[in-house]
Amino acid sequence: MGILDRLRGIDRRYWHVCYNCMMLTGHDTVKSVFYSEGPPVSVLGRPLFACPRCTSTNTKSFQNLKDEGSEAPLWGLERVVREHPRSQFIVKPVAQPPVSDGSSASRGNKETTVQ
Repeated sequence: MGILDRLRGIDRRYWHVCYNCMMLTGHDTVKSVFYSEGPPVSVLGRPLFACPRCTSTNTKSFQNLKDEGSEAPLWGLERVVREHPRSQFIVKPVAQPPVSDGSSASRGNKETTVQ
């Protein structure tokens, strides 16, 4: 299967790099790249992909890098993707915390912050 992955071309639309994970992992490219065929998340009218590791939308697809003319970073990222099996980059999303609708404030519970 690894040989077939190497022969198959990289579809840049589905490969993404997460800049938040890049900072958190000390610039570990393997832990910052992910593969996702899911739908994008709309943030301020822009379609962005949420990182399955950290849920950040500070991501960029390989296709966007190509369109911007960032050839050197794209070459390095594609090289890393070719050296590792695709299964390493398919990450299950982390569980999302429940969304609060503000009803706790109506019950008298106040959130406090420590300064």
